[in-house]
Amino acid sequence: MFGDDVAREARAHALAAWPEEVCGVVSGGRYIRVENIAADRENGFEMPAETWLKFEPEAVIHSHNAKVHPHWPSKADMDSQIAAHIPFGIVTCDGEVTTPILWWGDHCLDAPLTGRSFVPGVFDCYGLVRSWYWQERGIRLPDFARSKSWWDEGENLLADHFEQAGFRAIDASEVRPGDVFFMRLVSKVPCHSGILLEDGLCLHHLDGRLSRREPIGPWLKRVTHWLSWSY
Repeated sequence: MFGDDVAREARAHALAAWPEEVCGVVSGGRYIRVENIAADRENGFEMPAETWLKFEPEAVIHSHNAKVHPHWPSKADMDSQIAAHIPFGIVTCDGEVTTPILWWGDHCLDAPLTGRSFVPGVFDCYGLVRSWYWQERGIRLPDFARSKSWWDEGENLLADHFEQAGFRAIDASEVRPGDVFFMRLVSKVPCHSGILLEDGLCLHHLDGRLSRREPIGPWLKRVTHWLSWSY
């Protein structure tokens, strides 16, 4: 996203400090190493408060220990990115090799709607709903920090936040293309969302599959909510 030099420096930083997490910022197009002042540096990162005034970051990059954390943002990572309103990136390291940087943030709204690989918190079902509304309607829906399996952790993320995102619940008889559906998939609460399209098609993104358009018919029995954007 910011060029090979930034990626090379961030990955070298992650490898040098493993198994601890490292953090840095992109400023003036360069990667700058920043001290990780977190109490538990093997499981998280925290940058000194003056980092923001000193460097005016264009992006934040931190590392994950591959033996502890997966190569996608945690709920805490998402909280930080949403609050900062700039791109965040993750380098994952196992002590010997590092991954390419995984970037996330609102720039991902412009990614193609179909053919996406599933990445929790980045390219997932709600991420696709956000992208569709941005690309097709010019509407920037709010993002919400989430863990990979929030529905198994006592949360009801979709049902609790749809009004905050500007939606209202509607009856199935009112549904029109562009409306959103929620589904329950082997879960106690709705855990999946997508968009109704023209001609009986829908757009959605399931874990383990590429995002796609396909007929809505086989999925209707799983739908728990229909929603229309109302702002």
